[in-house]
Amino acid sequence: MRGVFMLALAWPLAAQDSRFETRARLVLVPVNVTDTRGHSINALGVDDFLLFDNGRKRRPIVDTIDTGVAPIALIVAVQSAGISAAVVEKVQRIGAMIQPVVTGERGCGGLVSFDQKIAWLQECTNDPYAISNAFRSLRPLLRPGEDHEAHMLDAVQQAIERLGKKPNSRRVLLLISESRDRGSETALEQAILAAQAADVTVYAATYSALKEAFTSKAPVSRPRRPLKPEMPNDHWGSTNPNPPGKNNPWPKIPPPEQQIDVLGGAGELKRLAQANATEALTKATGGATFPFTKQKALEEAIARLGAELHNQYVLSFVPDADPPGYRTLEVRLTRPGEFRIRARPGYWVK
Repeated sequence: MRGVFMLALAWPLAAQDSRFETRARLVLVPVNVTDTRGHSINALGVDDFLLFDNGRKRRPIVDTIDTGVAPIALIVAVQSAGISAAVVEKVQRIGAMIQPVVTGERGCGGLVSFDQKIAWLQECTNDPYAISNAFRSLRPLLRPGEDHEAHMLDAVQQAIERLGKKPNSRRVLLLISESRDRGSETALEQAILAAQAADVTVYAATYSALKEAFTSKAPVSRPRRPLKPEMPNDHWGSTNPNPPGKNNPWPKIPPPEQQIDVLGGAGELKRLAQANATEALTKATGGATFPFTKQKALEEAIARLGAELHNQYVLSFVPDADPPGYRTLEVRLTRPGEFRIRARPGYWVK
């Protein structure tokens, strides 16, 4: 009888382990569907979606905010160099919006600032007061000769590492920064690969530091040219796409014949890499960019992010036991009409 009793106990434990293993392998595909005017399309069901996983048709589970979706884990990365002092002044005021507008009570929000160094002001928390206080503590770097340093991609790297430790969450990174990087050791291609591997969706609220300087009375350092001249290795397609550095843990970028064409054209990524790192990150992960100049526009960008996340459909499926590698994703609608569908272009099988 004792053996039977032990067997009876072992069975539900085994069933739980099996269920958790299935959940661990679940692929989440956040999808935004709008009409041609940008209005969200609501009340879609599983029969309205076609999902293709590496070209193979899948029948996913479809969840919405009404039926229950994974909570949001949000990291906000803010450029805090002296060149961005006018923007930091604006960002200090939006902390109170993060939980009620974006993450909700079930989610968490964190804050990191970056100039020539990365500073973590708040780990991901669901405490609205801690989030607000962290935003109020933001300060720009105003040391002479360093006001142009803004290591965006190094901050992206660290944020992705933190978000990767948030299981069963919709992992979101919001960059409040200029559109280009200023001096990171991390390459753009490596940041994109890391974001895709960790299932992180990148959004960006972007601005021109020069224009922002005229929208605030805060003391602002005059933008100056970088002290270090541009080098051939600074862009995609350089002779050394893996710059050395002890803070660069990402795998080496594969040779061109092994690279994943995540943007539908290697030339497109090369063009974006040279001028607009935020656009490359958002396109490769299924996110969006919200340009702003004034305080009201920044608050509207936060509201748009919250509306987008809370109007998302989350498609999920269990992938086949394929060999490790990158898998493409494509989402379509079965119903007639003109729609705009945005979702991440693929995922990684480990």
